[in-house]
Amino acid sequence: MVKLRKRWPMAVAALAVIAASVTAATGAAPANADSAAPYPCPAGGGSGFTTGTDSSAIGWLGNGQGANACLGGSFYVPNGIDKTYGFGVYNNSPTTWTNADGYLPALDTSFTSGGAKVSITNFGDRVTAGGHPFVLIYSRVAVHNPTSQPVTVDPQPSAGLVPLNSAPDQVGPGQTADHDYVVAEDRFGGTYAWPTAAQLAAAGGYDAHFAHMRSFWNRQLAGITQLDLPDQQLVDSYKAGFAYTQIDRSGDALDTGTNGYHAEYEHDVVGILGNLFNEGYFTGAHALLNETDTVVGTNTQYSDGTWVYPWLWALYVQKTGDRKFLAQHFSAPGPSGASAQPSIEATAQTIAADRTGPGGIIGETNDIDANGYWTSDNYEALLGLAGYEYLARVMGDTAQEQWAASQYGSLLKAVNSTLASTLSSNGIDYLPCSMVQPNTANRCSNAEDANWAAPGVYFNWAWNGYLLGAPTTGPDGGTAAEWLDKTLSYGFGRARGQLPAHTFGGYPGEGFYSTAYNGAYGSWGLASDNYRDEGILALQFLISNDQAGPYSWWEGSTAPGTSPWTGNHPASGGGAAPHSWGIAMGDLGLLQSLVSQRADGSLIVGRGVPDSWIADGRPVSVSNFPAAGGSRIGAAITSRGKSVTLRLTGRPTGPVTFDLPAFAKNIASASAGTVNSGAGTVTIPATARSVTVTLSRAPAAS
Repeated sequence: MVKLRKRWPMAVAALAVIAASVTAATGAAPANADSAAPYPCPAGGGSGFTTGTDSSAIGWLGNGQGANACLGGSFYVPNGIDKTYGFGVYNNSPTTWTNADGYLPALDTSFTSGGAKVSITNFGDRVTAGGHPFVLIYSRVAVHNPTSQPVTVDPQPSAGLVPLNSAPDQVGPGQTADHDYVVAEDRFGGTYAWPTAAQLAAAGGYDAHFAHMRSFWNRQLAGITQLDLPDQQLVDSYKAGFAYTQIDRSGDALDTGTNGYHAEYEHDVVGILGNLFNEGYFTGAHALLNETDTVVGTNTQYSDGTWVYPWLWALYVQKTGDRKFLAQHFSAPGPSGASAQPSIEATAQTIAADRTGPGGIIGETNDIDANGYWTSDNYEALLGLAGYEYLARVMGDTAQEQWAASQYGSLLKAVNSTLASTLSSNGIDYLPCSMVQPNTANRCSNAEDANWAAPGVYFNWAWNGYLLGAPTTGPDGGTAAEWLDKTLSYGFGRARGQLPAHTFGGYPGEGFYSTAYNGAYGSWGLASDNYRDEGILALQFLISNDQAGPYSWWEGSTAPGTSPWTGNHPASGGGAAPHSWGIAMGDLGLLQSLVSQRADGSLIVGRGVPDSWIADGRPVSVSNFPAAGGSRIGAAITSRGKSVTLRLTGRPTGPVTFDLPAFAKNIASASAGTVNSGAGTVTIPATARSVTVTLSRAPAAS
């Protein structure tokens, strides 16, 4: 699914003296004449070690464009400044690179130099100077001396960094010296003058701005769904992904990347906003929906963003009950007109018009960056129709509800008939990425090309269609679970010996090892029987093997290479890192693995929770989850031996189905509700607060 897009290519008196000596707009005292160059951090990502490409982002919510951040404590400032800032003290010795507090968009590079322990921390903060808002990047080089002798370490700052204090280079035994700096990075799209060095120095010190930054992001995160999981890295990744998404965006524009794909694309914006809604983020929702409408109406690179647009609205209306705003957009275009801001009805009608392929399937597109009749296109069109049918029902528009149902049934029949013919004529037993060709004869011929699982990563019709109450059958009347099990077994088996477990592969030109979408590919398994926890396992693979920056992944990457950064990290990658669409679809799958909302108001809890989490007996909980009509609920799973308990908080708007993979053919009894032994579920009414399920056998430990 590689995108064919444009490539990236001190004391007050002392501070006053420093400021007076600077004439540059973003100014600073000149660097030491003998300073080493900072760690390389060009616009597209770091390249300071032999085979690696490292990349993350720092900035602020809705900034014009954040700064690209690299391993060695360097960062690249765009916005017409177009310069790398950093510290020559970094020496490529073994390094840790982490988010402050585990998840904040404040990046800490730690290493040793001259016997001292050195850490470089960079973060962005929103500051008003001269009456205008800016994003300023604050940096601290902390030098700690753990030895019994004095050590001397010069941070060697780049020219352009404004010192905020005067700390000695010589540090006594057991002491720490903090060297603080600031530089202007962003103007939120404005064209007013950059702040002077005096204004930067007068804006306050590092500690106050760090506290403001931390408080801001923690308030933002408090508004969305909270997770408490056995794997803390998954929780930190989820939080960091939210912050990166807000830094990647420009105002209301949901850009895919800070570097690389710093632009909006049809299917990307739908997925990014859909995940924000599912997490419970509705700040400025109307403006964000209007922006997405404009992208759908004016971006012609990918057809599928138009088809799946009604699903986004269905998700929004389910979560909020906002029928008034829906009514304004259901059949009427936006203020910019039908071509630029089409109505929801118009985007649904486009699906019918685009059914120009063999047997009435969707016509040929380039939606997976090659021309063909793609299975993913048809599944997305089905999801869009299912979303539109739901919206028409909410609106009370019986005619449009019936039209959508008819179109859905007709397209599903055409899809299954065409796939059945392709399977039969080619002797295959899996869902190919092409409707009319086996994977050996289409762009998925390479077993390491992740597009073999494209029918799942593109908005996961098999699961999200089911949540909308739509039929999700496969060829020859088979169930979605049956065909997903066959397809996932085929894909993983085909790549065995070429790829490690729990990666779906990558893309031409970017690397065939893994991708930012890996968790999203894995969440396809939610509708299966045998791969229900694959979304979580695939995210854990990214965390363990593919971080290009702290919880940051390239769209496509090669296998791990040599790096001073401890752990396994890709030797190279392409696209953008962080990559907001990849983050969004992976986190959507993570949350749906824990709690999923159906259109009828019912909930499904635990669908993708690994057996090992239950066996290990560590709590799994979700709180502040946005359920139907604006309600917020919580679900906590605890286990001990063969006993598993679900406790609910808040007010569910429908029955709650407890649906752990560990329950499959393994339920002995339940303290409440209705047991479906065949399905491996226990369903309790909305009024119930808890249920304890006794298993026939304890699940396998990790």
